[in-house]
Amino acid sequence: MREGSVDAPTRHPIAWKSEAFWDKDSLNDELERVFDVCHGCRRCVSLCDAFPTLFDLIDESETLEVDGVDKADYGKVVDQCYLCDLCYLTKCPYVPPHEFNVDFPHLMLRAKAQRFKDDGASVRDKTLTSTDRLLSSTSIPLVDITVNALNNSSLFRKALSATLDIHHEAPLPKLHSKTLRKRVKPLLTNLPAQAVGETTGKVALYATCYGNYNSPAIGEDFVKVFQHNDIHIDIVPKEKCCGMPKLELGDLE
Repeated sequence: MREGSVDAPTRHPIAWKSEAFWDKDSLNDELERVFDVCHGCRRCVSLCDAFPTLFDLIDESETLEVDGVDKADYGKVVDQCYLCDLCYLTKCPYVPPHEFNVDFPHLMLRAKAQRFKDDGASVRDKTLTSTDRLLSSTSIPLVDITVNALNNSSLFRKALSATLDIHHEAPLPKLHSKTLRKRVKPLLTNLPAQAVGETTGKVALYATCYGNYNSPAIGEDFVKVFQHNDIHIDIVPKEKCCGMPKLELGDLE
């Protein structure tokens, strides 16, 4: 057996259409196996809170091993994973093609998918992850001013906490009716593109939903910098949510 892996990670497809993927006992067995590997390594402790949560559960158990952790607590680890993939791509020495075959993010997604299938999602999670509908409706002129004002009201935030379970001190991004696409439209020119090396000399900026509605100044500055350097830049005229918020819920459909 080789210790660790020096090969590039091999990503196996998620068999989400197979019956085994949705089997709860099979999932718990795989969670226990992977958690045991993580427990013996702990290189990922500095990443997201999934790993400190896991290691605290183990260290506070009677056996000081994974078998001492209540399987009902596995969900506490799953909750802390945001599927960023850093552990898989940068830290874990046991990813495929290593025989331990550890793919922590895919395993967390499997656990999230099973929970979503069984329990669904809360009103809060359904609302906040429907980004296209939420951002387009709250960024209407005057509506955005009202929403931003309410988000800064302690009374409203406490009501929001009581109804949607959004913590009253959680920072919320501002909304802008003058979106990124609206801001850069008058800036875009017919600056001729000059090929550089093997490139066409053209840049296309994809706003993203957050960049368009919540942080338009960044993209606006980006366009100005490229134009200042005589580089042709255009903006993709439409964006759609990438689906990551839904994926984090385990909503594969």
